[in-house]
Amino acid sequence: MDIVYEDAKSRQVVVRNMHLAVWFDAPNVDQMHEWGRQALAVKQRNPKGTGLMNLIVSGTPAFSAEVRAAVKDYTERAVHDVGAAHIVLVRGLLASAVRGFLGTAMLLGRPKNPTKVFGELGPAATWMATNAQSLGAVRWDADALQAACQRAITR
Repeated sequence: MDIVYEDAKSRQVVVRNMHLAVWFDAPNVDQMHEWGRQALAVKQRNPKGTGLMNLIVSGTPAFSAEVRAAVKDYTERAVHDVGAAHIVLVRGLLASAVRGFLGTAMLLGRPKNPTKVFGELGPAATWMATNAQSLGAVRWDADALQAACQRAITR
């Protein structure tokens, strides 16, 4: 597990062909562009396919117009061809707001890759491992992927 970027609001981790993006608060536009750079770097190192585990663990869902535009752009690009799992680990109204933002981003960005929103890590890891296997990418065990995500979340 390599931490390739970290600041107070986010952590970007790469494990084999998976890009684990951990969000402790809503990103600013510079953090979104860093996410984009890391996504492309993972893709270049893994031509057989990459996946995104986008982990929202805390924060306030306040997204500027610039962030919304960047999210739409990256969603359209669909860099992670194995799939993008958005895992909303916050609860209550905060979760509703984050899910609303992600739903809008997917509608506007129309991703070409498999994309799904989850409320729990286990089902997301199973979905991603299944996608990786069916697309001929680097194989993952769902439990190992879930464990990697848990390590990435831990501060």
